[in-house]
Amino acid sequence: MSTWQNGRFERDKLSSVFHPFTPAHAAESLHSIDIQQLWDRGKRLLLLDVDNTLVQWHTDECSPEVLDWTKRAKEIGFEICIVSNTNQHERLAKIAATVGAITVRGRFKPSRSMFRLALMKFKRKPEEAIMVGDQLITDVLGANRTGIEAIWVRKLEGKEFKGTSINRVMERMLTGLIYQALVTPIDETSSSPEVERAKPLGQKTIVHQLVKFAIVGGTSFVIDFGFTYLFMKVIPMEGGLMSDHLGTFLIHNFGPLFSYATHPSAAALPILGAVASFFAMTNSAFMNRAWTFEVKGKEERAKQIRRFYVVSILGQFINIGVATAVFSMIGNQQLLIPKVAGAGIAAAWNFIGSRLYAFRGHV
Repeated sequence: MSTWQNGRFERDKLSSVFHPFTPAHAAESLHSIDIQQLWDRGKRLLLLDVDNTLVQWHTDECSPEVLDWTKRAKEIGFEICIVSNTNQHERLAKIAATVGAITVRGRFKPSRSMFRLALMKFKRKPEEAIMVGDQLITDVLGANRTGIEAIWVRKLEGKEFKGTSINRVMERMLTGLIYQALVTPIDETSSSPEVERAKPLGQKTIVHQLVKFAIVGGTSFVIDFGFTYLFMKVIPMEGGLMSDHLGTFLIHNFGPLFSYATHPSAAALPILGAVASFFAMTNSAFMNRAWTFEVKGKEERAKQIRRFYVVSILGQFINIGVATAVFSMIGNQQLLIPKVAGAGIAAAWNFIGSRLYAFRGHV
């Protein structure tokens, strides 16, 4: 598969028609599965697929990670059984010996035959077993038919049996449907195209991000407007307002730059607005990273915040430019309308820039 998504599946979100093909979990690889957690949940028997799960197709060499994982499983107390459709019995025996597993033979998966034989051999109930495999049509379906929980793992890189390609076509058709029942872990921030296409409009990631971005923007606007109002209309200076004194100073000393200003406070707005916007920008940077785009970890945090500030600073030029133009046109008695106009246009810029640049790869 070209895309992948890890997480837990809630079958109740799907039509019962798709329940047999829906795993309990999806994991990046065999060795990424928390083996201790499975034991704590009462699992005692590991049923493992071979090709593209334990080893690459047509090979018999297990990776160090797989060997370490199976070793830890046995140390915890797990019994391991290989259930594979391969006809290469010598190769299968070698792999089983390498990981310390027992094999069973029966009708090919998704038949219940091999699963039932494994349960009988180890004297285990279905709820005590867990199946791990890379195919929905064989591993997951066969386990579900037997009442055994299944973990679907991403196939290993490399070629595979030509007959498996037929299963993969069916699998791709099912993937978008069963992903509707996926509950993504908190540290997973990206969504595959299959996941997004399958979601109803109200559940799409970009819709949730837009809503959150708007809420963050609302709080930042309150901060921005509050400080701007404080600077422009409240703080006194020498019998007047700070904004008027600052504007007079700017017009007197930098006349050509502020030739647009029809009154002193209009000249002061870009400077005082920039200071207010800095406080709002800082609020947006951290809230959008942690909440809107749900970016976890510290590895790229500094780089992401820097990129966000680049986007936001350009957004503030847009904000202040629009607000100042409107403020100059309608007069100095009205402050809210210019701020709303500037903030609205800047918000569209900031969302696009944040999604495609600042937090790219996490949305």
